[in-house]
Amino acid sequence: MKIYLATNNAKKLKELTRILAEVGLAGVQVLGGADVSAYPEPAETEWTFEGNALIKARAGAAATGLITLADDSGLCVAALGDMPGVRSSRWAGADHDDTANLELVLRQISDVEPPLRSAKFVSVLALVTPDGFETTTRGEMPGQLTYAPRGANGFGYDPIFESDDQPPLPPGAPRRTNGELSAAEKDAISHRGKAIRAMIPTLAELLSQPVISGQVLGGAL
Repeated sequence: MKIYLATNNAKKLKELTRILAEVGLAGVQVLGGADVSAYPEPAETEWTFEGNALIKARAGAAATGLITLADDSGLCVAALGDMPGVRSSRWAGADHDDTANLELVLRQISDVEPPLRSAKFVSVLALVTPDGFETTTRGEMPGQLTYAPRGANGFGYDPIFESDDQPPLPPGAPRRTNGELSAAEKDAISHRGKAIRAMIPTLAELLSQPVISGQVLGGAL
């Protein structure tokens, strides 16, 4: 059995594939963009995570004939009216990289003091089947923005985001950014992890894999 993850972001594909493997979809092969015939990448024209995730999943299902998952995610900063939101990957401009995006956000809230530096990561996962079934799930990770990047793990805005749900620390230990968490620590609390885990019962049913006591046959949720 095969499912398709509709993304050309190698880091996001690695993270999504890793989380799907951890929840235990036994015997399911996960394909990425490099594993299927090339097709035109759809424009993300919606102003909601749900709308853009569905655009990408519909295009993937139509092009591959496979059950397709697509994520649309971003950072919502309270002091910026929940922007950059759906424009998170293009906040500094279409030709700029992750570093430029996060540096722009830090400049825009440079005079904002805690606790008003609150933010959240949002991920919406869309599932579309070739016969037209569609559904979405949503995951959120609340936290605070730092004043400077810390850590080289993760990607995007991870180095400036301290999750409220991060693993317990020894007394007096400083909070860590997502960029300082291990992959396993981040997956356990991340917005994508929550969205994927919420999708597992539907995906398991479509793939005729039983979910027993919060588990998919072959691994834990």
